[in-house]
Amino acid sequence: MSAEGPIKVGADCPNCGEPWLRTTNLPGRFRCVNCLRRFELRSECPNCGMHSTIARVMDTRNITCNQCGSSLLRMF
Repeated sequence: MSAEGPIKVGADCPNCGEPWLRTTNLPGRFRCVNCLRRFELRSECPNCGMHSTIARVMDTRNITCNQCGSSLLRMF
């Protein structure tokens, strides 16, 4: 914990909720370091149906829907 508050180490895992979601060597694929679940990025939001282009995501900034804020990750 820093003077500004808790340190954010990564995006929150959709499965366990811990902030340990990391990218893998494949574009659009992620793995949680805590629960070891694997996820892939969807091109369509499961909540509102908004479609977006999947770029070569190498960080966790683009894993939520721009319209409704829902997660675009699917467990596999």
